[in-house]
Amino acid sequence: MEILKTKSLTFSYPNTQVKALNRVDLSVKAGELLLLMGKSGSGKTTLLRLIKKEISPFGNLDGTIEINAGDVAFVSQNAENTFVSETVRGELAFALENKCLKREEIALKIGEAASFFNITHLLDKKLSDLSGGEKSAVALACAMSTNAKLLLLDEPLAQLDPRYVSQFISLIKRVNDELGTTVIIASHISEGLIDMCDRAVILENGKIKSQGSAYDIAKLDDNLMFYPEFTSLFDERPLTVKEALQCEKCFSQKEKQKMLLSEDDAVKLKNVCFSYGKNLPDVFDMLSLNVSKGEIHSVIGANASGKTTLIKLVAGIKKQYAGKVIINGKCAYVPQNVRYLFSKDKVSEEISEKSAKKFGLDKYLDRHPYDLSSGEQQLLALAIVSEQGFDILLLDEPAKSIDAVGKALLKDYILSQKNEGKTIIIVSHDLDFCGEIADRVSFLSDRCVALSSDKWTVFSSLNLYTTQIRRITSYLTDAVCREDLI
Repeated sequence: MEILKTKSLTFSYPNTQVKALNRVDLSVKAGELLLLMGKSGSGKTTLLRLIKKEISPFGNLDGTIEINAGDVAFVSQNAENTFVSETVRGELAFALENKCLKREEIALKIGEAASFFNITHLLDKKLSDLSGGEKSAVALACAMSTNAKLLLLDEPLAQLDPRYVSQFISLIKRVNDELGTTVIIASHISEGLIDMCDRAVILENGKIKSQGSAYDIAKLDDNLMFYPEFTSLFDERPLTVKEALQCEKCFSQKEKQKMLLSEDDAVKLKNVCFSYGKNLPDVFDMLSLNVSKGEIHSVIGANASGKTTLIKLVAGIKKQYAGKVIINGKCAYVPQNVRYLFSKDKVSEEISEKSAKKFGLDKYLDRHPYDLSSGEQQLLALAIVSEQGFDILLLDEPAKSIDAVGKALLKDYILSQKNEGKTIIIVSHDLDFCGEIADRVSFLSDRCVALSSDKWTVFSSLNLYTTQIRRITSYLTDAVCREDLI
């Protein structure tokens, strides 16, 4: 039975002739798990929001959408932006109260959802005190508390560390397998999802380019940019690390490059202690870190390990209660929620035409910044701070929600700034991106820097927080990215 069917679905945003969706014919069966992939701006989020009519974007719509389900649940990329209550219990109750359920029914369903999604211990916690992974689990529990038959997920893994990625994928699988809920996931991150989906669909310029099983779509080379890094390395097109390890192909590694770092520090943290309140535990306890001038430095670690707090201390947004933070130069900060940087009604009012072309945004000059895809918004934010000038660039999760093309633009820009002598500090859960671009990496754990060294040393020392290439070439000593392989 079809639970969703679109016919000639066409949509364009106001003040633009570009079609975000162009005659999309899509059929989804009840109980199916569908993975929606494509470049930034290909129409993935637009399609999901049109299916969930309560949050449909404003614009010109043609074609039809038929939904044979009661409630349609939607979980956005930034889960915290959808919360309306102070506590987890209050958030779960909110959706149920809108169904006009009795108090006893609400209490029962809260308990049921909390147990199924393993968040019972979080019920009386403030949402603001939760980690990113915990917020995602709560958002999913709230979405499913009304027994929705169709679940839409927009970039659900973008801001999660490897531990929470695994946990969240397991929750999605339980919802699909045990509850029979139809699930449609729009994601740039396919590792962990591509092997469990029933069908994959690739959008390009608002049209369906390819659809079918993950293995069938992988036969087309130009689709491989949406697959895990290791998939394209083997003729068998493995979808998981396990499958890749079963392939017989072996690699050799290039000689490790020698890094010549400046003896001058751009950023120096010495014995830093920080807490968000007198009665709250320390986020950092005697943390020390040196970042050389002209260096690309990545900071990695679990959700709630203090990565964003660290970069805010460097930016001067937060202040330590002990220790020293020494900054040599002007800082520019791009936050996780890049919308904080947008203040105009058009892209052309935010940046110059030259910058728009440089970041691949020239065809969106008349768009409102909020009408861009998440990846395009990330590039716009980078263009804004680029025009302001800086000595030290601070990037908080810059690679989230960006496709392979956008990451290439981001990488080229970061390397160009390094060549001009600028210092770049990147906080990221995208370990493959860090392994590809960083000179040095620092791993945060237990309120301090547990390890800080060149990227080869760090990623070769870690088993869980490491790159895809490292996982499939553990027989090599220093291979952490594709460029390290022969």
